[in-house]
Order: sequence, then structure tokens, then C-alpha cells
Amino acid sequence: MEWLLVPVGVALILTGVTDVFFTVLHYDGFGFLSSRLNNRLFRVVRFATRPLPRGYRDLGLSLAAPAMIPVTIVVWILLISLGYAMIYYAGMSEQTFIFASGLKPSFGSAVYVSGVSISTLGFGDITPVGFLYQALTVSEALIGFGILTISITYVLGIYGVLQQLGVLSAGLYHQAHDSSDPLSILAPHFPDGQHRGLETHVMQLHRGLVEIYEGIRRYPIVYYYHSRRAYRSLPYTFRMVGGMAAALRWGLPKDHPGSQTPWLPTLITGLETIVDYLDERFLSEPIEDSPDPTPFETFEAAYSRNKEPTDPWLERFVQIDAYMSDLTQLDGPSDTDEAYVRYKEWLAFAHRNRAFFEASAKDLGYNLKELNHDPGERLF
Repeated sequence: MEWLLVPVGVALILTGVTDVFFTVLHYDGFGFLSSRLNNRLFRVVRFATRPLPRGYRDLGLSLAAPAMIPVTIVVWILLISLGYAMIYYAGMSEQTFIFASGLKPSFGSAVYVSGVSISTLGFGDITPVGFLYQALTVSEALIGFGILTISITYVLGIYGVLQQLGVLSAGLYHQAHDSSDPLSILAPHFPDGQHRGLETHVMQLHRGLVEIYEGIRRYPIVYYYHSRRAYRSLPYTFRMVGGMAAALRWGLPKDHPGSQTPWLPTLITGLETIVDYLDERFLSEPIEDSPDPTPFETFEAAYSRNKEPTDPWLERFVQIDAYMSDLTQLDGPSDTDEAYVRYKEWLAFAHRNRAFFEASAKDLGYNLKELNHDPGERLF
């Protein structure tokens, strides 16, 4: 029955090699084994650290993603090494291998041969005889060397994407007058009510988001990384960019030059695309649908007659509209019908952006208070 070990060993080798290919070499980086392994590992760490004090919990979560890299590499090596060991053991005898004094054919000897081969150590105390087993040991050594080489490239790629995320998030954090309010990012771009440098800023934000999006598609493990500063997180970055873009697009009348920035629709489309991807790929629960807009009569009472709104989303839109009017020094109130159209379009985008922020923060173990109030404070 030992011959059954051969197909099992081949299956293990193919599983390991295929996952390496799709994780490291494939453009979309969707390793079927590594992605599930990383997700399970993060959830285990999140569950295990939940009873700990806040600082220790954040420290534990920050160690989860870096640990995923060596764990994944070890799993690849174990799968391939165990697969080769089964093939060696199925045909191991004193006729197929030369054993040093005291060594005999056994599964332990097969594992030893496989480990020596994949690590390219080559002690020589168990030596294959014949072309077949010599070719197998050579192929295993080449695979082991290849995994080591591409793993280095893999690590460099991951930290390259993390650096891009850090540059974008730090830029947002430093530019915001109020690090908890996305609208404050716009203040420097409207001196005396006239927009300055807005086109370049929006274009750079879009480029930064696209680089992060492509980086996460290529290296999904980036999603799980935690920093000592909450502002370097994906939830904070998307909340700030989304809030700023929504205010610029729908907080001003449609004919205002500030809302006509050519790169603004591109930025909003990019945000929607990335949120959809992250929602489908990573979030444990789908983002809930946006609420229905309030009736026009309710909107008019809050917008034109300054009646205190009972709906929190309507209240937020009125605040954004007032902030943008003051920032751009608009003369007189906007047309209520036109503002209601903006409100309905804004509601769908803003609710999804906020829902993604909260869902991703919860999934990644962040405290919303940390992200909302003082994201620059050290978490541990």
C-alpha cells in the first residue's frame, strides 16, 4: 500500500507550488491557501488578544501580519518537503539509497532526505542511487532555492505597498487642521474663497489610492497590517479621502468651479471601486445598504428654515453644505431643489464610505474612538 503515498505526495507538492505561484508570481496575488491561512491567523490573533488591555491588544494585532509572512513560507516548505518525503519513502530501500552507518530505510529517513534536499544542505549521509531519485532530490533543491528567492521579492513588495500607504495617510494627517475631520483638508485650498492647487491635490490623492489598491490586489496581506499610529490605517485613510471628496463634490452647487475639478469624478469612482473590492474580498459581513433619503418637505425645513433635523445623515449634509459655503464665501443660500438632488446623491456615497470605515475598523480590531478623535496618538 506504500504506493499510495506517491499520489498523495505529488498532490502535496502541487498544492504548495501552485499556491506559491498564485500568491507571489500571479499578478492578482490570489493564493487559495495563503489567503485563507492569513485570514484565519488574523482572526485567531484578534480573538486571543481580545481580553488583553488595549495597548497589549494593539501590540498583538500589529504582530499578526508580519507573522503571516514566515508562517506562509513555512507552510509552503512543509507541504513540498512532506510531499517529497512520501515519494522517497514509497521507494526507499538499500538499493535506491545509500545509507551511512546506523541509518536504515524509514519514514524518518525520508523526511530527513527531503529536508536536506529542500534546504540544499546536502550532508551526504543518505544519498540517492539512480537517475529517478537523483532527479527528484535536484528538483526539490531547485524548488527550495526558488521559494527562498521569490520570498525575498515578496517581502520587498509588501513593504513597498506599506510605504505607499504610509506616505498617503501621513499626507492626509499632516494636512488636516483637525485630524478627525475630513473637511479640514480642504481649508488650505480655498484662500479667500477661491480654490488653489485643488486639481493637483485631487489627482495625487487618486494616484495614491490606485497605487494602494493595486498593491493590495497584488499583496492581500497588506490589508491586515497595523501601525502604532491609527492614522496609518486603511480605515482612517479611506474615511478622510472619502469625506473630503464627498464634501467637494456634493457640498457645493454643481456649477461651482470647486466641484467641477476634472479629477474629482475619477477620485470618487476610484473610491467606490476600491471599497467594493475590499468589501467583497476581506470584510466578514457585507456593508449594509444606505437609508432612504428624507422627504423633500423634511429636507426643506432643515435646509431652508433652519429646523433642527432629526435624521443624523440630513444633519451631517446640512453641516457640510454650511461649511463649504463659508469656505468658498458663497453669496446667499443655494437653491433648495438643487441642494436636495445633491443630498440624495451624497447620501448613497457617504453612507457606504462611513459603513466601510466602521466595518473595516471592526474587522481589523481598531477602536473607532482611536480613529475618530486622536489618530496620531500611539496605540502601544
